[in-house]
Amino acid sequence: MVTSSAHLHILLVVPAERRREIARQLLPLHARLVFANSSGQAEEAIDDDELFQVAILPAALSDTAWWNLWGMLALLTKRPAILVYAREATFQLWSGVLESGGYDVIVEPFSDVEIRNAVLQAAQNFEERIASGL
Repeated sequence: MVTSSAHLHILLVVPAERRREIARQLLPLHARLVFANSSGQAEEAIDDDELFQVAILPAALSDTAWWNLWGMLALLTKRPAILVYAREATFQLWSGVLESGGYDVIVEPFSDVEIRNAVLQAAQNFEERIASGL
């Protein structure tokens, strides 16, 4: 099972104007949310050696920003489960995320229940991977 919700840490690369809504949607999880406006801010949060069970990233990052951030996350000893959000989930995007080691793609706009379920399932995946030594 997922660590207690009080110990759930989520890294979110989300534009400033969306933070309030997503924070409201995730409020019932009582998670620690670390917001970043850009991949650069996210990299700074990752450099702080904080453990994140889940990272929520936009598909709309530039190729360079995307691969820099993905590379940093992939090199972590305890790599978070990565959820990618996009306006449209094409097969190419979904398969690319999974092939690169991401957990799933969620399509905007997502309901409160959809984002909470996606985060909880991703956190469960993280816990199972860590428990099995992967």
